[in-house]
Amino acid sequence: MRGKGTIGHRAPGRIAALLGGSLFLTSCGPGFTGPSMSAVGPDTLQEIRMRVTGGIAGVDYTVALDGSTGILRGELCEHGCAFEDGDVLQALHPYQVRYLAVLFLDAGAHQLKGVDFGIQCCDQFHYEVAYRHTGGEGTFQGDSEVLPAEVKTAVAALHGVMSGTLPLIVGLDTQPRLWPQDPFSVEETSVAGDVLRVKVQYGGGCARHEIQGVAWGGWMESFPVQVRVFLTHEAFDDPCDAFITEDRYLDLGPLKRAYRKSYGSQAPGTATLVIRLENHSGDGPALQRTVEYRF
Repeated sequence: MRGKGTIGHRAPGRIAALLGGSLFLTSCGPGFTGPSMSAVGPDTLQEIRMRVTGGIAGVDYTVALDGSTGILRGELCEHGCAFEDGDVLQALHPYQVRYLAVLFLDAGAHQLKGVDFGIQCCDQFHYEVAYRHTGGEGTFQGDSEVLPAEVKTAVAALHGVMSGTLPLIVGLDTQPRLWPQDPFSVEETSVAGDVLRVKVQYGGGCARHEIQGVAWGGWMESFPVQVRVFLTHEAFDDPCDAFITEDRYLDLGPLKRAYRKSYGSQAPGTATLVIRLENHSGDGPALQRTVEYRF
């Protein structure tokens, strides 16, 4: 018998602890509308399949990310999930797919051949992962707390995507006009660990809405360094006008990697980046909020 408890409501703390921030389950579907920026290469991702079991709620479900399309599907729901078998959970931009692929490659997932990292406790998530790319396939399994640090980071990022925390798109040479900019407003922002929470408000209620975060314009050489991040909003011609207020979550991991590539690594917790959050959808000022990201 399948249980249909919501992942994001029944086990948010456990997943958030992996990513270093809060998570929230959002509904999403195919049809990413931003500009194409990059191929996944050089080791082109074919598929990541991940089975998640355990946790306090005793979940059991399998998801799979198709590297060529960027579609993350819920393949099999046995217990503790909010999707039907075959449902599309997210549709990712090529930059987001590449980010996940690089995390798994850096963690050496393609070289792990049936490695079992072990079990620590019954209330932790247990992962069984198969990573397929053009060079071959790697498989591994283990509880969340016994996985090596880089493997844990990669698994947590994919688990976060499934639960609605989308990787920030780092396209420093892009322009807001190239992205969907249906009206919305930013009500609140906060950062917890590597996750940016943005409370947004928009008119709708009869269609899903796609919201992404994009870093652009290069680094602003102040102290601390600043970076501009705009939100995209695709309303898909939603005919309704109810005021919808909801939290959206962005994984800042890609921004951290880009910063370290430019400025080098620092001791954990000593780097500070000021995020200038922008909204280019209306007639008011573009700058909505500034928030500090420490890592």
